[in-house]
Amino acid sequence: MTQSKYKILFVTQHYHPIHLADDRIYIVEPIQYEVLASMLDRDEVDISLLDQRLDRRPSALLETIRRLRPNFVGFTSWTMHVDLVRMQAALVKQFDPSIIVAVGGHHASLSPSDFSDPNIDYVMMGEAYLSFRDLILRCRESQRNVADLAGVAWQDNGKFFSNGKAAVPKSFDLDSLPLPDRSILGKYKGKYYHLWWKPVAALRTSMGCPARCSFCNLWRPNLGKYLTWSPEYIVEYLKTIDEPYVIFTDDHFFGDGRRAHAIGEAILRADIKKEYLFYSRADAIVRDPSLVALWSRVGLKRLRMGLESYSDSELGAMEKGSSVAHNDRAIEILKKHQVLIEGLFIVGVDYKREQFENLTSYIRSRKVDIPNITVATPMPGTTDYTKNEDALIYRNPTYYDFQHAVLPTRLDIKEFCHLYGKMLLKVQRPPLEQIRRIGLWKFICNVPSFWIYFLRVYTSYKHYGYVERGGIELPTLPWIDMRRGSCGGDAAADKKHGSVDIDEVLPAGVPS
Repeated sequence: MTQSKYKILFVTQHYHPIHLADDRIYIVEPIQYEVLASMLDRDEVDISLLDQRLDRRPSALLETIRRLRPNFVGFTSWTMHVDLVRMQAALVKQFDPSIIVAVGGHHASLSPSDFSDPNIDYVMMGEAYLSFRDLILRCRESQRNVADLAGVAWQDNGKFFSNGKAAVPKSFDLDSLPLPDRSILGKYKGKYYHLWWKPVAALRTSMGCPARCSFCNLWRPNLGKYLTWSPEYIVEYLKTIDEPYVIFTDDHFFGDGRRAHAIGEAILRADIKKEYLFYSRADAIVRDPSLVALWSRVGLKRLRMGLESYSDSELGAMEKGSSVAHNDRAIEILKKHQVLIEGLFIVGVDYKREQFENLTSYIRSRKVDIPNITVATPMPGTTDYTKNEDALIYRNPTYYDFQHAVLPTRLDIKEFCHLYGKMLLKVQRPPLEQIRRIGLWKFICNVPSFWIYFLRVYTSYKHYGYVERGGIELPTLPWIDMRRGSCGGDAAADKKHGSVDIDEVLPAGVPS
């Protein structure tokens, strides 16, 4: 008798009502699920995707599991989604307790014990996707023993057990992985966007980041290791993409200058015509301006760059390893090659009116094309979190969307939000490129949503306390670290956050 296919549903989380900007700026395809799908035998499994950022009906998840009757539901999570994921895991189990529920993603890699929930069966920690195929095989065969799988925590008899976070070793050949399986996008293909770019495709060309900024935790899921795919692999992948716009989701695309040159030259030789967006640090651009010259010929039209501040003293406190002079020079280089600058800036919770005015003046004087300004947020896994943990006044993860202050502000919170909202409006530049791309009439139709966004930021002081008032108590199970025998949470590894020794937390048997 032929065994029926094992049904897997991947779920991308929606936004909480207090989350302000993300779906108004971009929604990119869930690359993590494409990677997982590529590792599975499609003759043995059926894979479906529910992207709740695009399907925003409150009933979408329940309707989907009722229709598909999946055996396995996988969630991904950033910090701001933790409670939303846990509530939806409960919904899945209420519908059918036999459905296996697993959670992975960025926050699960940094603070996995936040998902020690009775409605969750497995937590994928670190770059655990190399264990995913074996996990699915065992779930399909009803084998519950996964203690040998790197980066997989499991629930057993009312407790969670962890064998440590997974890391992909430096010796691993990323090119040995199959191309991500974009067929799982299904009806969502062509609906992903970034500002006025639509449809947009996304891909990852490297893993990790060589920088160690105090406010950033993006380098931690792979425990500080920086690995890359080859130019040949990337070109072959690009050949399969029919979208005109491509986003490289790397934490720092110019992190290896020689490699970035090689990729650009390989794309030119292959005569691939796309328009590109990616992130780079300013100092990498200043070190090698020829990177921008080359990539402007390849098709680089927009670049995200962490400028962060108008002040060298603030950049120093962030351990940015850069300066305002570096930032200014990088801006000059990008403008010379007609690359639009999406400048990333951080508003400090200690800001007074003077600092808001100084940052506004800096952004306007440098004519940053697309200012992206967030509120300083000490994220789990960062040095800033370690320094400020005792001072946190809002610990509910829903607030950690980079636009709500979770530390005490020097100003009254209402005045802080008013100044933040006004600044966002003041620094906007004439959107000539957007109008050229989508037309004046379509741009005018989009204007109300941006005004609504600025108004929501201006009045966001009303959000504080909203989550607590409307929240429910979520049950938590004990968390046992099998390497240390600790119980009650993964604090032994995670309490130190920003100062943890990278080699110290590698799972047994994983080379560095």
